Amino acid sequence: MVQPRVFQVSMLAMSLGVTACVADLASSTPPDEAPAPALAVDAAPHVEYFGGPVLAHIAVHPVWWRSTTRFQAGFNTFYPSVVNSAWWAVLAQYGVFPGTATAGVTDNNLAVTVSDAAIHTELNRLFANGSLPSPSANSYYPVHFPQGMHITAPDGSQSCVQFCSYLGTYVRNGVNVVYGVLPDVGDAGCNTSCGTSTSVQNNEQLQSSHLLIEAATNPAAGLATVFGPPLGWFDPNNGSIADLCSGQQGLANGLVVQKIWSNAANACVDH
Repeated sequence: MVQPRVFQVSMLAMSLGVTACVADLASSTPPDEAPAPALAVDAAPHVEYFGGPVLAHIAVHPVWWRSTTRFQAGFNTFYPSVVNSAWWAVLAQYGVFPGTATAGVTDNNLAVTVSDAAIHTELNRLFANGSLPSPSANSYYPVHFPQGMHITAPDGSQSCVQFCSYLGTYVRNGVNVVYGVLPDVGDAGCNTSCGTSTSVQNNEQLQSSHLLIEAATNPAAGLATVFGPPLGWFDPNNGSIADLCSGQQGLANGLVVQKIWSNAANACVDH
């Protein structure tokens, strides 16, 4: 069952009819609505390890849904740079180390209205025809969409209405497929609520870095139903490492990213 991490449109407390926070919205019970664990949990932010996998050396394989997807050249530079930066080095405390990123694959999908299941189908097609490398224990596939798309998450929430982006997981041939869903945040709704920069590209980098952090530290969150494996690093009261710092802008090798929650520093940091 896919239970994506949904990065709500209201992440910066700008109301579009949803709660001003980042939350799990899922097709069934998400981890943060599961029965409480039999242990004391501090209310203060602090992520705990629940035994699931991490992407120790993330391998990022971007997908551009269509040739008109914006900022392709920028993201082909962004991903390899940020996963080898002082910002990324913060994740070493969680068992995550420098990674790699390939140039994005440009698809030619003309659909403008898609469901989460349709994204699975398209990724599987790209795996089968060799356009994308098959999933491994470190693979992550951020799917970037062009302007004008209408994307429906498994719970029925809509892009640029209830969410800015989300992280999902499904199983293919016994291997987890960890993927990000990234609408163009220049679209109406997203353009006022998915970042504070005047640059759409900077706001897309903020979204993309949020999902990168979650993918690396909690890649199977979408498959978890209890506070235990396959859940990775998570704060039962406050969400993921990325959720704890939602909307807080930092820099990685001069590029805009979202800050990371550091247990070691007890703060949101970018180095």
